[in-house]
Amino acid sequence: MLYTAIAAKDQGAPKLVLVDTGFKDGVSMTGRPFDDFELPPIVLAKLGFRPEDVDLIVLTHLHFDHAGNFDAFPNAEILVQRREYEQWKAVLAEIPDVAAGKQSWMLSSLDIAVFPRVECAISDGRLRLVDGDFEISAGLKLHLAADSHTFGSQWLEVSTPDGTFVIAGDCVYRYVNLERMWPPAYLQGNPWNMLAAYKEMLSLVESNVDRIIPGHDLDIFRRYPSWTVGGNPMAEIHLARGHKSRRPARVHR
Repeated sequence: MLYTAIAAKDQGAPKLVLVDTGFKDGVSMTGRPFDDFELPPIVLAKLGFRPEDVDLIVLTHLHFDHAGNFDAFPNAEILVQRREYEQWKAVLAEIPDVAAGKQSWMLSSLDIAVFPRVECAISDGRLRLVDGDFEISAGLKLHLAADSHTFGSQWLEVSTPDGTFVIAGDCVYRYVNLERMWPPAYLQGNPWNMLAAYKEMLSLVESNVDRIIPGHDLDIFRRYPSWTVGGNPMAEIHLARGHKSRRPARVHR
């Protein structure tokens, strides 16, 4: 899972926005441990941040590898599409035995333990359910891709002086999905809706696929300046004007 941090401005003050939060622990839904697993404090420290520094979290959807660790950030407000939350709740209510876990296609990417924590976050006022396209602040806009990868998947439009970028979540798994206009095989919605999202993304980035960040493509680390700290690489997608690179000085690619 890729963490993506953005420095944005909200009424003149810097704001740290995180898109997706990764796993709760280093074990997949299949029970296989992940290699080189790192928790948020370690990942964010590579960029000079702490979990406490994150002001806002965008969860692109509620699959375990994107939303499993949302409550590791004590000061962050969390944004989820209402459709994503309510439709998954309805699915869970219809499953007679959730103990089947990954053996059920309906639960194949869902950690049901996330939902009580989501409900607590809603009650505490930390998690906000949004309805459709939503402007977070100037230059940051959420787009709903209903019934695509999931019921209420969303992706983020980021405006910069160098053009618009898109953080696609799992609406785009890999660059080849965009380059061939070919949705991935695994989705829980409608592939035609996913293609419609691709068209919208491509129009925003003027067909420059390099300005779209997929949810699961290691080619990111070849297309952008990258470096490795510990067992995992980091990539610097776009540097805001006036900000210094966080890459180590010895890295020149």
